Amino acid sequence: MYDVIIVGAGPAGAAAAKSASKHGAKTLIIEKYPTIQANKPCGEAVGPNTFETAGISPKSDLIVNVAYAQVYSPSLKRIDIKEKGYLINKSRFIQELVIQAVDYGCKVKVREEVKEVNFDPERKIMKVKTIHGEYFSKVVIGADGYASITARSLGIEEKPEPIPTVQYIMVGKKFRDVDAVRFYVANKWAPKGYAWIFPKNEKMAEVGVGVRGAPAKLFLDKFINDFKDELGDAEIIDYRGAPVPIGGLIEKNVVDGAIIIGDPAGTVIPLTGAGIHSSVAAGIIAGEVAAKAALENNNSRVRLMEFKQRYDEYWGNRIRKSLRAMRVLENLPDEMLDELADVLSDQDILDLANGLDVKRVAFKLLSHPRLAFSIAKSLL
Repeated sequence: MYDVIIVGAGPAGAAAAKSASKHGAKTLIIEKYPTIQANKPCGEAVGPNTFETAGISPKSDLIVNVAYAQVYSPSLKRIDIKEKGYLINKSRFIQELVIQAVDYGCKVKVREEVKEVNFDPERKIMKVKTIHGEYFSKVVIGADGYASITARSLGIEEKPEPIPTVQYIMVGKKFRDVDAVRFYVANKWAPKGYAWIFPKNEKMAEVGVGVRGAPAKLFLDKFINDFKDELGDAEIIDYRGAPVPIGGLIEKNVVDGAIIIGDPAGTVIPLTGAGIHSSVAAGIIAGEVAAKAALENNNSRVRLMEFKQRYDEYWGNRIRKSLRAMRVLENLPDEMLDELADVLSDQDILDLANGLDVKRVAFKLLSHPRLAFSIAKSLL
């Protein structure tokens, strides 16, 4: 019997385990893979505030590279975003959260796939059935990936819209601009998404695409062929794909006895597909709320709704704004994306992508007749 059980040990689940343990709950985290590490393909790029939210020092073994960003239009017009961020070792980042959770008393089970999660309304406890046994808790936090067993077991059928992504790790070629992560926004390379090159060092880079309505691998290979001067002779040492939930937050992420966070809840910034920071934030809040509710012996949906209220106040608002911007931009032809590149500043791109001051950007675009009609009015 535990106060809180977390299913899934990605950034959201690991952060929840740390937070629940820190707030005095008897906590267990269960991971189906044999190792707690980054199992999903990911660009592994974060802003410096991510470490602050996670309560982790940005130590050298966690940071692979420090980089600014370059954003390219279809005709390769370039906008530099000078704000520096980190390319991290995501596996070590997650492990650091779990180390801290264990320091607070958290228990860990790996290689133990969860088969079913149920709420007993009479005893008001949760039962988590795994391939090896059964565990009980007052609150369960489901952070077990896009195809969440936890959410499905609890009758939560809604899923955020996914974008299929494919990523290679490529080595052996000298990559240019090692101090910059590169985003390529063009339908010819990534319809309704973008392509990326994230150098880890001169000899290694993550190269990937996220696309909708088209085969992702076909477009990734086309992208590499179009940039064969840089990528053509590089060797692929890692090839993985996964859906990234970019459709915004699901409506029902809290039920009696359980909170759903991470990919199954849509705690991802839609326009960028970035989910590490926003999911860590969800885990920190969910862990605290779950711990306090369990210790109060009140695991009702009404009590656990504190998570939804606190998360939505800042992150939910950002996710909604970013989703609105994505819906506008996803249908623009390449020639209009080029036109946007002539108008937008680096701050404009940051605000649109991250769901920050979207209204300010919209008012700026109102002074450009074609952009006002196609974009600004929809953003407002």
